[in-house]
Formats: sequence, C-alpha cells, structure tokens
Amino acid sequence: MAKEDDPFDTFSSETMKRAEEMCAGLSLNMSLERRGHSKLYHGAVTDLDDPKKRNISVTVAEVDNQPYFTLVSDRPLTACRNALLVYRVPPSQDMKYVGKHGDSQPGKRGEEDQSRHVVRFNILRDVRQR
Repeated sequence: MAKEDDPFDTFSSETMKRAEEMCAGLSLNMSLERRGHSKLYHGAVTDLDDPKKRNISVTVAEVDNQPYFTLVSDRPLTACRNALLVYRVPPSQDMKYVGKHGDSQPGKRGEEDQSRHVVRFNILRDVRQR
C-alpha cells in the first residue's frame, strides 16, 4: 500500500489510542441475530471533536454489509460529524470506524422502546489496522 493511500496517516496517534482503549472495554461474547438479517453487537461511540471524549455505550446493528449501521443507545445522541465507533465481533476482532450521525430519535416499537434512542451511523472510514 502506498503511503498516500494509508488511511492511518489521517488519524492522530491520540485517535488511534482512543480506539484501542474503547476496544479494551468491550465484551467478546456479544453477537446476536435478531429481526431479520441484523447482527447486534455491544459497542461504544465517541465524538472525536468533544474535548471530554466521552464514550457512549451503544448497540450496533449491522445489516447485510451496508455502508451504515444503526446505533441504539439508552440516552440521546446529538449529531456528530466526526465520531469514532468501536465494537468487537467474535473471535476477538475489533471493528473501528469513523463516521457521522444525526440526532437520535426515540424508539418507535412500543412503550418499552421509548427509552431507547436510535440513529443511523454513516461510515466515512474504516480505521482498523490490517
């Protein structure tokens, strides 16, 4: 791979360190098949432009290799144009993407779902080390 094609040149060592820290806190045994062809994983998302860089726990729904994921959180997510999403798929493969998302919306699948917040995460870059 040519140096100018290396996606890691666009990310600071701090961003990559943050992704590694987020991966360290993820469970290895969370992968569930639900609702059609979706695969669900535990993950975390953080706004890279936020000085506090808080991780927010999310459920990541991956559907048939689409260029986006659906994120479900227990708290509202505000729009972000530079977010890092990290989750782990068995057997211990860390998935790391930089992307963007709008403001989350309350769940619409009944009363029990109203405490969940849902948003589409559009992938901009895959930042896994290969």
